[in-house]
Amino acid sequence: MRRLRIPDGTPEAQYRHAGLLAVQVCLLLTTACTLALSGPLRVGPTDQILLTLLLIQHTGYVLWLRRAPHQFQLIGLLELGGELLAATYRMHQVLLVDHTAHGLSGYSYWLALPYIVASLALPPRAALAVSGGYLLVLVALGAAYWTHPDVPHGLRQDNGNAWLQMLLMHAALLTVITLQQHLRLRYALAVTRAERRSAQALRDPLTGLPGRRALDDWNRAPGRTHSVVYFDLDHFKRVNDTHGHDVGDDVLRHVARAARATLRTDDRVLRWGGEEFLLLIRGDAGAARAAAERLQTQLRSHRHPVAGAITLSCGVAQLAPHETLHGALRRADEALYAAKRAGRDTVEVAA
Repeated sequence: MRRLRIPDGTPEAQYRHAGLLAVQVCLLLTTACTLALSGPLRVGPTDQILLTLLLIQHTGYVLWLRRAPHQFQLIGLLELGGELLAATYRMHQVLLVDHTAHGLSGYSYWLALPYIVASLALPPRAALAVSGGYLLVLVALGAAYWTHPDVPHGLRQDNGNAWLQMLLMHAALLTVITLQQHLRLRYALAVTRAERRSAQALRDPLTGLPGRRALDDWNRAPGRTHSVVYFDLDHFKRVNDTHGHDVGDDVLRHVARAARATLRTDDRVLRWGGEEFLLLIRGDAGAARAAAERLQTQLRSHRHPVAGAITLSCGVAQLAPHETLHGALRRADEALYAAKRAGRDTVEVAA
């Protein structure tokens, strides 16, 4: 059963939900129009009752899809089951009981609908199996009609071509839908892979933090103050020389974890390169300085198990109203060097 289930919340599920909703809305409108024109169209009382029941059913499905989109597959399967039973019963009655194909002129247009619903409610292989089985049933009914001894020869001749053309159209439609599903899945897979590669390209593989290329995606909220904290690890070369690069890499991961733990929801941390990091703060220079000092406090209270105490030198710059981010980074870099000249393990705010 898991193979038949389509995971909720995925783009695939959203696509299928939207498709089923569109089908139900179209069926609802078509049924309502037919019922409204039942007089001029000379629709019999029995068919009017059936149309009313269909109108109620499609209205219920539309409301159900709107209120419980995660149940789209159940709704699709219910719709598919009803269509398969109705089509099989109707064609059996028309061909093998009434021995006439006059019903093909109207109802036959709806015989292709199960292929579309199956493609939306089921994964590709299951949809192909159900649709193929349905097509074989139609072929069997047509063959039974053609060979039935009670059907006059002339009637078989008159309706045989229409039945054959309908079956060929169904086969073509089923082929197109199957190919379309295959191509759509390949397209979705290609998009997923491209997004994954793009995310990997924007993310630092060592620390898991966004890299400097992710800076282009930072959206500055209009009307809000923003600041940056540019910092690096004090005496990091000494850590590598004393303990080796493996420990140095672990120290960088240690700092990245500490930064994540101390930042607010709206703030971000990036690895700029080497032992340099960048905090993007939504707030003024005071908020940025407080973020930098929280990070310093966190590292003092959580020493690295091998390298010991890790200290930071930080430069803070608040973005001016019309200043570019790169301009603020340049001033933060100058403040960082001022922090180093002041003896390291400190925070300096750019003028």
